[in-house]
Amino acid sequence: MSESTSPLLGSTDDGVKDFTRAHERIQFRIEPDRFEAARALPGRTMTEFATRFETIGAMPVTQQVDAILDALGLVLLPESAALFAKRLGDLENPIELGQASDVMIWLLEKYGLRPTQPSSNSAGGPVSPVSGTNSTDAPQLPAPTSPTSLPTDS
Repeated sequence: MSESTSPLLGSTDDGVKDFTRAHERIQFRIEPDRFEAARALPGRTMTEFATRFETIGAMPVTQQVDAILDALGLVLLPESAALFAKRLGDLENPIELGQASDVMIWLLEKYGLRPTQPSSNSAGGPVSPVSGTNSTDAPQLPAPTSPTSLPTDS
């Protein structure tokens, strides 16, 4: 890859390799609110976020909401995390568990990870008590990969 097509910023004219990366704002909307996540994650935080995502499906349903909030608290900016938490319990303007899961999968992809499907307690049981769908109705995720897999330039 030539310097002109490199995703890295900065010049190497001074003989110093610059590994700085440009990071776009990561925002999403769940009507009527806009949420923002960190532009980039430290390696350990990214690994922790991916690990927490993978373990949520194996938890009792009563613990899943707290686990989702905990995981999203690692990546959402504080104001967005507080609003997300509020809306997970808001009957008039709710965020459903399925939406929260979709957000987590999307964020994993934005940070360059390929999410694996969370473990489930039963093959035919409900995805969540709110959704009313069973796991056979849920969209199929990509084949499992390592949570630390990164995209390649192939």
